[in-house]
Amino acid sequence: MSDDRSDEDQIMDLWYSNWEQQCIATIESEPDYESQLHNEKEIYSQQIWTGFQTTASAIAQLYKDRTQGASLWLPFQTAAGTVTSLYKNSLDGMRRCNELGVDIGRQKRSKEIMNWARKKRRNIRREDLLAYLAGKPPPPPRPHAHRSSPKPRMMVCGSPPSQSPAASMVVTPTPEPVDQDSELHTFREAIALTGSPMSRRTGRQSELSAFISSEFARHHKRPASHDVDMGSPTHKRSRFM
Repeated sequence: MSDDRSDEDQIMDLWYSNWEQQCIATIESEPDYESQLHNEKEIYSQQIWTGFQTTASAIAQLYKDRTQGASLWLPFQTAAGTVTSLYKNSLDGMRRCNELGVDIGRQKRSKEIMNWARKKRRNIRREDLLAYLAGKPPPPPRPHAHRSSPKPRMMVCGSPPSQSPAASMVVTPTPEPVDQDSELHTFREAIALTGSPMSRRTGRQSELSAFISSEFARHHKRPASHDVDMGSPTHKRSRFM
């Protein structure tokens, strides 16, 4: 963005202090996060495609061994490991791309504010800065009124009829908890046990086991459910009785 500045702006840079020049140099020397994001997206896209092919092959092999009457435990371990690897790599790629996207937005805004501050020279009004950050035009000048504005009239509106206590208290039934951990216990056991071809080939068995355990723990954290609407008049009345 600094290449688009006029010669007058570059001459005005000579009036900046050394500390201001250091700040400008720090902003302009930041890495190109936009190029990094493009490269990371290409890398993770290829990794996810490779992981999908590996997972599809493991599932197909599991089906073949089932039709041939062979032992299914080792193929199941391999399929479970490849599915977990695909999920983990997808999360890592999404997290990394999100971080780079935040860095791109921060870097772009910093350079825009820096170039805007250069053009504003010394004095920057607060409303101009807020308008620039909000993407709005500067506010019009305030008129100098010599008389006070008329006071607004107060409107008195009748309150709506209160509802009956029975209708205002909302009771929701608590759903039966579903123990997904027990349903997927065999899947986790296949990843945790030693001796699978997947673990011997990649050496990521302990990493995948710890990863999937943390994911189960993270997704099983549920907020406390409120069965009764605490804002109902009936419930509020019972607290003071």
